Amino acid sequence: MKLALIGNCQLEVLGDLIKNHTALHEDKFTYVYNTPVYKLDEKRDLVNFYHEIEQCDAIFMQYHSERWRGFSTETLSKYFDLTVLPTLESRVSCSQLGYYDLPLPDMMVYVDYRFLHLYLSGNDVTHAVKCYHQAEFSEKKQLSMLENDAKKYKNLFKQGKVYFDYSGDYFRSLSENTGSYSTISHPNNENLAVLLSAIYRKTYNITEKFSLQGNDMLLNYIAPTLGSGDTSYFMMRQSGLTLAAKINYVFFESQEKNDLTRNLLKSAYYQSLKDGFTNI
Repeated sequence: MKLALIGNCQLEVLGDLIKNHTALHEDKFTYVYNTPVYKLDEKRDLVNFYHEIEQCDAIFMQYHSERWRGFSTETLSKYFDLTVLPTLESRVSCSQLGYYDLPLPDMMVYVDYRFLHLYLSGNDVTHAVKCYHQAEFSEKKQLSMLENDAKKYKNLFKQGKVYFDYSGDYFRSLSENTGSYSTISHPNNENLAVLLSAIYRKTYNITEKFSLQGNDMLLNYIAPTLGSGDTSYFMMRQSGLTLAAKINYVFFESQEKNDLTRNLLKSAYYQSLKDGFTNI
């Protein structure tokens, strides 16, 4: 069987795992296509991409909106038989790292919203490093986010938009340990195993749950826990808090203040702060 995994970094690393471990592909998968959508360019890659998935017997995809045009879920579903898997995300894990709705520099996967908060509050970069840990999240607000996101996963399944219901695994894992994701979109191996199990259940009716041992496969972008005093920082490489501040500040200076403020106010970081820390 030829397998296509079309999604973000989650399906990318699982595809690499299947390809590189004999026990996962032997007598099951002869070919795996797993280039993530964010690495594809429509003008350069569209034709080759369609050639790749046309030859596949099973195509799994995580939802991609219409802004991805020829790579979007809506477009691909017109021409191919897709099994849509949930995109695993946690707003309560390292909440200061989040998406930005305008392009970011390469290798800067997320904006650090704690630094953005300090920038918009008038702090220079040196003071931002000193004040980084002077903020606290509200447990009540984060629990509400967790409950709402679990409902979102359940509703996606009930509406037939995804292959399986992730809500139970999500709520259990994150209520026990918000650190089970290192960023909003980087789950630990335990949660990635839920996706892997679904792939084998759908293709070969294998119902046993997979257990992925070893180091977490997506532990490659790490900010310190707020309030910990930790100054380590990993932005696809060792960076440290001071350099991370400089990189974020240089980006902020290239943006319109209205765009920065809009993104901060809607961020999971800002929406989960204790009330005394919301000053924008």
